[in-house]
Amino acid sequence: MKTFMEFWGQLLLDVESFAAEKWNELKQDALDDAKKFLTEVKDDVQRWISLLAEGKLTSDELQWLIKGKRDLAELLFLKEKGLTKPDLDKFFEGLLQTILSTAFKLLL
Repeated sequence: MKTFMEFWGQLLLDVESFAAEKWNELKQDALDDAKKFLTEVKDDVQRWISLLAEGKLTSDELQWLIKGKRDLAELLFLKEKGLTKPDLDKFFEGLLQTILSTAFKLLL
């Protein structure tokens, strides 16, 4: 198992790739919003990732917990660019999948 700091570092790189690949025209705004959200949920994610690695949390439970933090993802920079709610939801779902894929790639 990797340490949380290794996971976190890889997650930030993966989020940068996600922003560049899927939100190219809004890359910096997408990256800023993603990093703001991740900073706000970092302590929770650290706890959940540890539980996942110990087998005390399933992947579905991890996904549910992260989705529960959706309201913290204000996505202010993207809102300022005029993105609609469906676009913001699409961004959050992509961010969620990036978090999960990074966790599974490094920890399981």
